[in-house]
Amino acid sequence: MSELIKTEAIVLRKLDYGDSSRIIHLFTEEFGKLTAMVKGARSSKSKFGLTLDSINHVQIIFYKKDTREVQLIKESDLINHFTVVKENFERIQFASAIIELISNLTVEHEVHKKLFTGTVKALELLNNSRNDPKLIFAKYFLFFIREIGYAISYNTCSVCGRIIQSDENTAFNYDSGIVCKECKSDRLVHVELSKELFNLFICLNHKKNDIKYDQKNLDKIIHLIEKFLKYNLQEFKGLKSLELI
Repeated sequence: MSELIKTEAIVLRKLDYGDSSRIIHLFTEEFGKLTAMVKGARSSKSKFGLTLDSINHVQIIFYKKDTREVQLIKESDLINHFTVVKENFERIQFASAIIELISNLTVEHEVHKKLFTGTVKALELLNNSRNDPKLIFAKYFLFFIREIGYAISYNTCSVCGRIIQSDENTAFNYDSGIVCKECKSDRLVHVELSKELFNLFICLNHKKNDIKYDQKNLDKIIHLIEKFLKYNLQEFKGLKSLELI
């Protein structure tokens, strides 16, 4: 027997199905990632319109049946279309990278309200034209890996656990994360971290947005996190959305 459920969701992607229906992949607040069908969505008379486009933040009502893999959507209301994001190439790339992370690296039906709230917040920040989209994504990327269990330690060495001093020479190992000056000599070090880059890592992990940075260092940090995930998650092949940046 089906239960009628209301929840907020972010639309990850949509696929045409049959003559007039669509399959919608969603990241929901109450049920994690799930797949649902919208019957007649492609009909000119459909009441859904463009509410279930990718990246949209919506509120849906659906018939939930535990024995069914694909749920059935009854209604959907648009909360945010993120117009500024969708009209800017760089912002849509970073928003797409967020969708890519959720789609590929979260578990089906695993509830994660904090991750949902943080993802909505990141998309809202990207939708503000005054914010630097690269900075927003770098902060989100660190938040995301922490929430899925792959946090990078900034205060202590990832190998020996010793507290790292702010003025010491550190390095970033793709396998373990940030390593201190002693441990880096005993391991295969991939990237030496300048003091500026190390301090930026720390700043990005805090909630402050008044961070001093340059674009090249943000690029380096995003690249390092991507490499770190590739080494630790075999199923992660990199972010296709950012390949042109």
